[in-house]
Amino acid sequence: MSIFARIAQVFSSRDSAVKHDAGASSRDQPTLADAQLKQQAAVQKMRRGVADVSVSRQRLDVQAADLQRAMDALEVQAQKSRRDGDESAAQNAMGRQEIMGGQLADLISRRDALAEQETMLIAALTQLQARVSGFNVTVETLKATRTAADADHAIAMALKDFEQNHPTPDTGP
Repeated sequence: MSIFARIAQVFSSRDSAVKHDAGASSRDQPTLADAQLKQQAAVQKMRRGVADVSVSRQRLDVQAADLQRAMDALEVQAQKSRRDGDESAAQNAMGRQEIMGGQLADLISRRDALAEQETMLIAALTQLQARVSGFNVTVETLKATRTAADADHAIAMALKDFEQNHPTPDTGP
């Protein structure tokens, strides 16, 4: 259903509710303000989601950097062990470094997936913000149209009252 159809539905349901059930509470009917609040809440929720994914990606970056430093330290330790003639300690350090290499690859893979998800969420957020802005413009246009219609009606009623209270004299032949 298009935005215009939804807005028309809101106005028609509001008008028919007023005509058919004068005792009903205004809280029973959705309003444009309610729709705007729901859309703003959706935008805020989307922003929080983007922020959460971004923070998670940054945490993985920090973990990957820490793991890389640990791997570098193991490399230095393995070289030192070889220089000292302790091949067993060097092999042990290289084995641990190999295990950490697998963990690092896994972290980088997860970080890349989160970065891709973050990019998609940012694109969706941008799209949602554009739709909300468009809806807000439509709401303001409808409000202005309604105000203009109310003003036209008030002017017509004033002219009618004026004509009833001040009949124009007939200027006969």
